Amino acid sequence: MENVVEEIRESLTDEAIIFHGCDEAIIGYDNRRFVVYSYDKLLEVFKNQGMTEDEAIEWIDFNVLGIMPQHYTIIYEHTNIRY
Repeated sequence: MENVVEEIRESLTDEAIIFHGCDEAIIGYDNRRFVVYSYDKLLEVFKNQGMTEDEAIEWIDFNVLGIMPQHYTIIYEHTNIRY
């Protein structure tokens, strides 16, 4: 999705979080008008930046999933659940 943020920006709430450099992981927006990210695509974004898969998982878990403001959330889709 080229320029996905610009394509959906008008549909988003002002409170929506947009992670810089992670546009490729955006899969749309939800009914609350917050950005929806694919967890697996986030992994790929960070691995493409040179992180190992374990480093990318740790980064996402701490720096992305760790952001949970009380008045809104971000949805993450897991398409390839690893056990």
